[in-house]
Amino acid sequence: MQFVIDLVAERSVLKESIKGVIWTIFFNRLFGPITPTTREFLDVTYPSATNLPELESLIEEKVSSFIRTCIESKLLPANGTITIQFLNKSNAKRKSSGWFGREYESDDIKPWEKWTINVESLPIEEGPTIPRPKHSGLEYSRAVTMSMKSFEAALISIYDFVDRNKEHIPPITSLESSPFPYAINIEEDKESKLEKPNSDGDEGWGSYIKKILD
Repeated sequence: MQFVIDLVAERSVLKESIKGVIWTIFFNRLFGPITPTTREFLDVTYPSATNLPELESLIEEKVSSFIRTCIESKLLPANGTITIQFLNKSNAKRKSSGWFGREYESDDIKPWEKWTINVESLPIEEGPTIPRPKHSGLEYSRAVTMSMKSFEAALISIYDFVDRNKEHIPPITSLESSPFPYAINIEEDKESKLEKPNSDGDEGWGSYIKKILD
C-alpha cells in the first residue's frame, strides 16, 4: 500500500513541518506500548511519543540530512522527497547493529506500506503579514500562512489514509513499540533550480504565494 503526502513550507518553518508530518505517520504505526504526547507547531497539534529516543534521533538526523542535500544546496523554491517504508520482519534481515530504523537487506524485500512525502520549500518572504487565527495580536507572513495550511492538510490526509486503510497491515506478533522494521530515505529532485531565475518579466514570490492563498 502506498500513500502520497504533499507538503509546502517556507524555509524558516521547513524542518519542524517535516518532523511533524513524519511523527504523525509513525505515531499511527507504533502498535506497541509507547508514551504518547502532543506537540504544537504553526497552531496545529500533532502526536508524538516521549519514550523513543532512537526514533527521535533518527527523524532529526534524516530531516537535517534532507535539508542539507535537497534544500540548502539549491535556490528556492526547491523540491525533494522523503520516503518511509514499513517492512515485514520475516522478509527483512538486519544489516546494521541497531535495527531501529536503520538499513535492511533481503533477497526479496517487499514493504507492506510506503509513504512518499513530496516537499517544496519556499523562500523566506519579507512583506505583508496576516493575523494568526488563534492569536490576533501576532502575525504570520503569507508564506508561513500557506505553510500552516499545507501542514494541517498533510496531517488530515494522514489520518484519513490511516482510518480508511487497515486491511493491509500484517499480523502483529511483537510487543515492541515498533513491531515492524522501517526505513527513512531521501530522494533529491534533480530538476530543482540551480541558478537564480531572471526577475525581468517574472512575477515575484509574493504574487505566487498570493495566488495559492486565494
